[in-house]
Amino acid sequence: MTTNDDLSRTLTRMAEARTALATAIEALDADAMRRARPGGWTLGRVLQHVIESEATYSKLLAHQCGRAAPELATREPPDGAGAITQLEATRSAVLGLVDGIDDVALYRLTRFGHEEYSPLSVLENVAAHDRDHLDQILDVARGSQMQPGARATPEGLTVRPAAIDDLVRMTEIYNHYIVNTPTTFDLEPYTVDQRAEWFSHYAAAGRHRLLVAERDGVVVGYTSSSKFHPRAAYDTTVELTVLCAPEAIGLGIGQQLYEALFDALAGEDIHSAVALITLPNKGSCAIHERFGFRPMGVLREAGRKFGRYWDVAYYQKLMQDG
Repeated sequence: MTTNDDLSRTLTRMAEARTALATAIEALDADAMRRARPGGWTLGRVLQHVIESEATYSKLLAHQCGRAAPELATREPPDGAGAITQLEATRSAVLGLVDGIDDVALYRLTRFGHEEYSPLSVLENVAAHDRDHLDQILDVARGSQMQPGARATPEGLTVRPAAIDDLVRMTEIYNHYIVNTPTTFDLEPYTVDQRAEWFSHYAAAGRHRLLVAERDGVVVGYTSSSKFHPRAAYDTTVELTVLCAPEAIGLGIGQQLYEALFDALAGEDIHSAVALITLPNKGSCAIHERFGFRPMGVLREAGRKFGRYWDVAYYQKLMQDG
């Protein structure tokens, strides 16, 4: 396999996302696979969709890399173990197609319909697809008695104002997203000392808050409401961010953080909250829409990272709307 840094990072993200997905489904039996939200897909159908999508990505990669497209089974899996077997087959096919790929081919753009893809961007989409469906699968898998839209509260989770002692862990979490994802457009990791200035912008009262989620004494995520723009007329608009440690993604922690943040901001002189989301990120779009944010527009190719340009969606919530 090539030692290209972009490819190595993407393959790591793919492995992490697939491990999280496999862990969530490995114990599902046939009865669990029939669970569904009212009007929604069953777990079996969701997993079939994940399998079908990766099989489609393998055909796209085969075309881009000039290799034979693999024949893959995309039937609905009978249980979690069966789904993992099929997912292992699709992942093996994807990895085989890019084994030994050179840098020229890795970044070469190919137009499909109205979009252009490189093999690297296809691999990034493979990783994102697993992450995007993990929340959906966990929500349904946790129990058939849950009401539509409800989420299980992570056990042993405490959400509290951030303290200076949390800065090391928050820096570690943020640096993960710098190095491994396009979520933030920062390109170089921060030291803890460098992040101290960022930490100083938040307080225990007022518009600008910083909260952490802690479980078993370890910070597993944080959320903030920050100044949106330095010009004074923007003061009643804040920019919201929520980040979870990679091992804590899909556990409902982001929702708990946002619930606590909105509670903390209640009564403050805030008219508008905005969030900037690098696309594609169905999970982040979904949680913001769940809290009443509305998509306001997309900045096309707003930032360059990992050798490609990324679109950024603007989401907004007027606070008096609830």
